[in-house]
Amino acid sequence: MTKRSLWRLVIVLAVLFGCGYFFLPLSKVKLGLDLRGGVHFELEVQGQEALAADLRDGKDRLASRLREKGLPTATVRVDGASLRVEGTGPDQKATVEKVAKDFFPGYVVAVDGDGFRLTQKETYQKQLKDDANKRALEVIEKRIRDIDPANVLEPEITASGTEGNRIVVEIPGIEEGDRERIKALLSTPGRLEQRLLAKAPQIYFASKDEALAAYKGQIPQEFELLPEIESERQARRAGQPVVKAKAGEEKISRWVLLESRVAVDGADIIDSHRASNSQTEANEVNFTLNKKGDDDFARLTGTAAEENRLIAIVLDRKIVTELSAKEKIIGGAVRISGSFSAQEADDLASQLRSGALRAPMKFLEEGVVGPGLGQDSIRSGVTSALVGFITIIGFMVFFYRWSGANAIVALTVNVIVMMGLLGSFRATLTLPGIAGFVLTLGMAVDANILIFERIKEELALGKSVPGAIDAGFDRVFWTIVDSHVTQLFAALLLFIFGTGPVKGFAVTLTVGVVASLFTSIYISRFIYDWVLEQHPGTKTLSVGIHTFFKGASFDFMKYKGQALAISWGIIVLSLLFVQPWNLTHNKRIHLGMQFVGGNDMTVRFRGAMEPETIRAALAKNGFADATVVPYENSDKSVRDFSVKVKAAKDSDQKDSTIQANILRGIFKQLDPEAAGSPLPALNLEGSKTLADALTKANPLHVANDEAVLTATYGPLADKVIATRDRLPSGLYHAYSELPQDLPQAVKDTVQTTYRLGAVGIRKNESFSPSISGEWTTKTLTAVGLAMLAILAYVIFRFTASFAVGGIVALVHDLLMALGLFAAFGYEFNVPVVASFLTLMGYSMADTIVVFDRIRENSHRQDYRRVSVTKLVNDSINQTLGRTILTSLSVLFVSVCLWLFGGPALRDLAFPLVIGVITGTYSSIYIAAPVVVYWDQWFGGKDKLKQHA
Repeated sequence: MTKRSLWRLVIVLAVLFGCGYFFLPLSKVKLGLDLRGGVHFELEVQGQEALAADLRDGKDRLASRLREKGLPTATVRVDGASLRVEGTGPDQKATVEKVAKDFFPGYVVAVDGDGFRLTQKETYQKQLKDDANKRALEVIEKRIRDIDPANVLEPEITASGTEGNRIVVEIPGIEEGDRERIKALLSTPGRLEQRLLAKAPQIYFASKDEALAAYKGQIPQEFELLPEIESERQARRAGQPVVKAKAGEEKISRWVLLESRVAVDGADIIDSHRASNSQTEANEVNFTLNKKGDDDFARLTGTAAEENRLIAIVLDRKIVTELSAKEKIIGGAVRISGSFSAQEADDLASQLRSGALRAPMKFLEEGVVGPGLGQDSIRSGVTSALVGFITIIGFMVFFYRWSGANAIVALTVNVIVMMGLLGSFRATLTLPGIAGFVLTLGMAVDANILIFERIKEELALGKSVPGAIDAGFDRVFWTIVDSHVTQLFAALLLFIFGTGPVKGFAVTLTVGVVASLFTSIYISRFIYDWVLEQHPGTKTLSVGIHTFFKGASFDFMKYKGQALAISWGIIVLSLLFVQPWNLTHNKRIHLGMQFVGGNDMTVRFRGAMEPETIRAALAKNGFADATVVPYENSDKSVRDFSVKVKAAKDSDQKDSTIQANILRGIFKQLDPEAAGSPLPALNLEGSKTLADALTKANPLHVANDEAVLTATYGPLADKVIATRDRLPSGLYHAYSELPQDLPQAVKDTVQTTYRLGAVGIRKNESFSPSISGEWTTKTLTAVGLAMLAILAYVIFRFTASFAVGGIVALVHDLLMALGLFAAFGYEFNVPVVASFLTLMGYSMADTIVVFDRIRENSHRQDYRRVSVTKLVNDSINQTLGRTILTSLSVLFVSVCLWLFGGPALRDLAFPLVIGVITGTYSSIYIAAPVVVYWDQWFGGKDKLKQHA
């Protein structure tokens, strides 16, 4: 082996070992939620609320500062989006302006009638919103750390959105039963205030209207009316049944008049934790204040003791309890008693400890994917990948013999490099990512086919084996680069505009393009050079004897007019059939929930269940337009159904969440076991709620200490749920399937506390209608930018005629695939958009193969005197075999994804199957004719043969 080859071998081995380090063992590969299972939330910080909160906070501070500056009669109230100062004269403007300049630099002061108005500057509003976004991210990270202090779940929390006001939270390993708790913990602002009850003749009111009537429709500005939440203790005193309300659905016991001034703010809390009352054993929340908070609390309790007034503990503008003080309290330790469960007390302590959000959060998306569904997705994705890989191996060995083996080695290195790059970037592998992985294999083989076919061509011209190999790699180098760059444009745009699984698809596609360039050009060449070193002077090369269309001389351009007319005619007919301009009541276009808002669920039933039964139940409850699609399942004892329900017009995420809860209730009613037992279903339970039930029952009679109870029953609950998810059906069929090493007392408690249930929710995703328009905008923007980027690149690398021909072919392929996709009844969702963008990249890559030969021939002396039509015809005939072969390699893997990828990948793969076929056709009968017409009509200085 020569020194040069030895160094190349060292480089290859270094790359392989380096890549292997990043992904071996395979447990290093990070799986997305769609493969691993878990919860996904996208939240939006309500920046306008941060501005309103600053006005509320500034009102009391401004009044206090004005009194300090000698304006005792000055009053301040919030008036719309500004602060209105009254009780001052125009001659006091200088004082007001000085206070504003010194203490409120973010406000502009203006005379307003007999008073002044302070308005927030635009720069200050932006600062407040940015601070709220940053604070929201910090608070959510702290709260998630409290849930998972050891970082076992590996949650991902990232900021997104053009203004950074969106936060995407993904927590693997969380089940449907635990979603509501996580959601409440994330969204609750956690703003704690302590205020004195008002000094007024009446401070308690049965309703808000009663209070307004008492004050003639306007609450005095020094007071504020807030609701008091009914506690379990109040219910018991009234002799009413105790019902634990969900977050946001608490019952209001009365309305209370408070001072508007906040005496102690939650920002002064430095620590908080759950504790147990020594007398009642009820759960409490204790917190400690910093020096400022301690002083404020001492003044507050002193005033309350002197004036015999109560102190209200206000959490997120709701009164949770009222305290009395017999004397001034010093020390900064405060206790909140209430009707908390252990979990609620822990969550409240976490919220107070992590700090308050400066603006509330709005849920835009939420979803749960069960671990069982993730395993099914992995199985189908890996199956399609293996079938595609084996198909390619068989094809390459059959067609190219030992050179095919060269391609297989390069392909294997490609896989290792891709996995290494994914691991080094700490990228998350998603189900669409697996699809991107499989597609990349097909596209990687394309480059090898181009090289091998060119080598065959050079050998046929009489060149030696080394000369043919040199010419083969040299002549197709820029063809391969050009085709890969156009695919890279699509992948990068997917990454920029996509989220979640689609980003995973984009990352896989991007690293695949890079790996393909390296392996097809460097690895394949290295293998050939090594073989030539071992067999110097060889006269033959095993590159296969099979050829497609060798010596073909079809007159393609003779029928270019008819071909263009037929193609665009089919597109027009498809569009007329589908009617894409009428999306509102169009039964032929099926839009995914991301584009219309609503709920997308995958529900599993044990035993017999028909889609008609589900549709009837949904229609009975007001969801007549629901879509119910049954899925085939290898386990015949269960049936899976995809259920999709659109959100109501002008609704928000809260309405989608309510809708999801109603749907879950309907599915529970369809459970044949529900009628015979009021017990909750174990097959719908999450590990956290199961752990709470076991802790409450304490069947092992462990010490009544929260830490001991959690350490005992948490792992047992995890084991029960994990065992269920590992069952072939993902559902318990009998109590005997419970873990064998589960203590008998725990098994008995599970059997008496739960029925098994015949229903399981495998996936539950909710989308706010408010972001459906954004998805549409993002989609159109991504497609438009992809076209512009490809157009610019083709003009840079070729000429205007090639660019126009390429874009026309691109639009043709896109419209053809869209029309047929809709006509066959497939659903448009975000991963499908990803596949259409990929189709754009591939379509142009296929066209570039033809364009590159046309450009090459235009420089040859023997084509200087022939017509443009003959130049294009000959170029197409010369590349016809490789055009067909490269299309077949991608078609193989696309069909494998379509047939074996399962329901999730089937919609994604279909546009690629159609796109490969139409892309091959358009390269010959759309792009090439447009180049001919453009050259004849508008060629000018860019006429093809002038470049000879």
